[in-house]
Formats: sequence, structure tokens, C-alpha cells
Amino acid sequence: MIVILKNYIEDLLKKPNLFKAEETLSIDYIPEKLPHRDKELSLLSQLFISLITTPNSISRKILITGGTGIGKTATVKIFGKMLINVAKKREINIIYIHTNCRKERTSYKILIKIIRSVLSNFPKRGYSPQDLLDIILETLENNNLHILLVLDELNYLINNDKDIIYSLTRMYDDSFNRPQRISLIGIVRDISCLNNLDSSTLSTLQRNIIKFNKYTMEEIYDILDYRIQLSLKENVISEDLIQMLSEIVYKKGDIRFGLNILWKACKIAENKEMNYISSEILRLSNDTLVPYSFQDLLKYLSPNKILFLLAIVLALKNSETVSISFIKILEQYEIICENIKKQKKSYSQLWNYLNEFKKDGIVSVDIQSKNIRGRKSLIKILDIPLKDLERLIYKTLEEKGVKL
Repeated sequence: MIVILKNYIEDLLKKPNLFKAEETLSIDYIPEKLPHRDKELSLLSQLFISLITTPNSISRKILITGGTGIGKTATVKIFGKMLINVAKKREINIIYIHTNCRKERTSYKILIKIIRSVLSNFPKRGYSPQDLLDIILETLENNNLHILLVLDELNYLINNDKDIIYSLTRMYDDSFNRPQRISLIGIVRDISCLNNLDSSTLSTLQRNIIKFNKYTMEEIYDILDYRIQLSLKENVISEDLIQMLSEIVYKKGDIRFGLNILWKACKIAENKEMNYISSEILRLSNDTLVPYSFQDLLKYLSPNKILFLLAIVLALKNSETVSISFIKILEQYEIICENIKKQKKSYSQLWNYLNEFKKDGIVSVDIQSKNIRGRKSLIKILDIPLKDLERLIYKTLEEKGVKL
């Protein structure tokens, strides 16, 4: 019998493709514009304008700090591209070098990367760090060059080989009226890592610090919406789901995490041969990326609280919407209590349960009052697929002796 090998690639090509440009969801992709980082780009431009107006007159050192996934690296790379374009128009020789200190953890590796950016055939072995530094300075002088060196994740270099930081920040201290041809941008998450540096290096880096603040919910929505326009076909994801994704990302504070969820959700939808992303697919995508132990949370909840949580899950599941009103949840809760002959809790007690769920990160609650008499509460579950949470709830209730 002849066995025909299944061609999985051909099968995939027959399924729906939700991407317009899949690569634009990569965390390494640098977009043409960066929403809500104009202030930081403007400040960097002001600090480095002297590299254009009076070339090689000053060695500028800048430190950028802020949490993960808030646009530090992307902003600096976009600024570097802007600077090089302006310099070329004016025939000013500036080279932009971006190095990640997590990958290049020693002074030797960083210096080799610098010199090979100027002299591509330079040998990788046979020189000491001081030799390399002297060759770099001589090469820059002979070719009338200026380097803007970015040391991303600088804390790794501080912990492993801080001598290079001292050398790069103080190399022109003994010079008088000598052209200064290396400027630095250091990027760190937490500025406390600088405490491991000597006082002179510390004082140099602390003169100009740009702190990147976390994005607001609205800013996250704008950023995700922009990336979606670049990456996905029309009508793949609704505005409500972009808002839902924004809330998930806001809790983490990491835009890259949101892009990963979005990419994963598209892959799941394609595998299911769907032309759009549903709220349940978004939850599933988030759950596959975030190991969140709802089982441990449920273990410490009372049966009454778990029954109310089940009402939220079933109300959302039956409505097939992103969010559900508190009134609809109460209706579902009454049905559950009637079915198991259990006395229902009061409105105020259930409201307290909801707020506790919110504090534990189980649900998200949005209070709306605009154009509505009184207040309307919209409840969402962001971090786990409803079917998985429902299964965990039934299992936990059974363990607690509650039969449904």
C-alpha cells in the first residue's frame, strides 16, 4: 500500500490569512512612527542638536530609564534614524551603533562591534580592550567621524564589566580643545543599578536623564490600533476587542506583550478557519502566554463567591460579547441559585464579591455613566478562556461539596 505524505504547508495555505503584514507585529519591528513618544523624541533632539550645529564639539551622554515594553528602545532607534538622515543631508559623518549589553556583556565585544562598524574587515582577536579603544579614537579622527553609541540594557554591562563605561564616559577628560567623537545613550529599566558605578562615572551619567512613563490605557489603545492597521486585514478585530486587549496590556504595562497576544490570537483564529478574532480567542491567546493560577485563587474562595463567579462566566458565555452588565449577571445568578435550591445573597454582598474579584485580577469592571441614567457596570474576564474557567469552577465546587 502506497502512503501519501500529507503536505501541511499546502493545507495551511488553503486556510484564511488574517495578516496584511505579519512582520509588523514582531517585537523587533520598528514602525515609521511611534504614537505618544513625541515628547521624548523632541527632548532627545534638543539634547543632541549640537552634533549637527557644531559637529564634534561635545561628547553628549544621556541616560534613559523606564519599565519594560514602554518604547524606550524603539524611540531611541527612531531618533537614531532621524539623526543620521539629517546628518547625511548636511554631509556630517555620524554613525549610529545600537548594542544590547545582555548579548555583548564584555568591553571587548562592545569595542569590537564599534570598530567593525567602521572597519568591517578588522580582526576579532589579538588586541586588548585598551588597544581597541585607542584604535577606535584614531580611526574616528582619521575619518572625521562621530559615533552615537547606544548601550541598551546597560545594567548587564554594569554588573559584568563596568570599566568600559568609565573609559567611554571619561575618555576626553585629559584633552583640551580636541574634537570629541563619541556620544552615548544608556538605556536601563531601573536607575538603581547605577549605584554600582564609581562616583565620577555616576555623576557623568546622571546629568541628563530621560524617564519614560508608563502608557495610559488610551495611549495603549492608540498604539495597538496603529499596529493593527499595519499588520491585519480589515474587520479582523473589532474596536471592543482592541479595548479588551488594551486593558490586558495595561495590567502588564508591556506593549510587546500585547503584540504577542495579538499575533497568537490571529494564529489561533486561522487554525480554526475563522476570518476574525473573537473575545474567546483573545482570552485563549492571553492564557497561553500568561501562566496564571486561577485554580489557586478558586481554592481559597467560599462556595458562595464561586457560584457568583460562575454566574459571571455563564452570562458572558451565553451573551458571546466582550463584556456583560451587572444586571445580566444577577439574572444568571438567580437561575443558578434556583436550580440548586440555594438562598441567594443580597445585591450589596454580590457587589462586594465583584470588587474582590476585581482586586484579585479575575475580572475587569468598567463603570459607565455618560448618557445613562445612574451608573452601568460592564464586567469582563480578560486573562483566561471562559470554558477553562468554567471547568475549573465546576471542579472546585465539586471538591467543596457543592453539586450543580
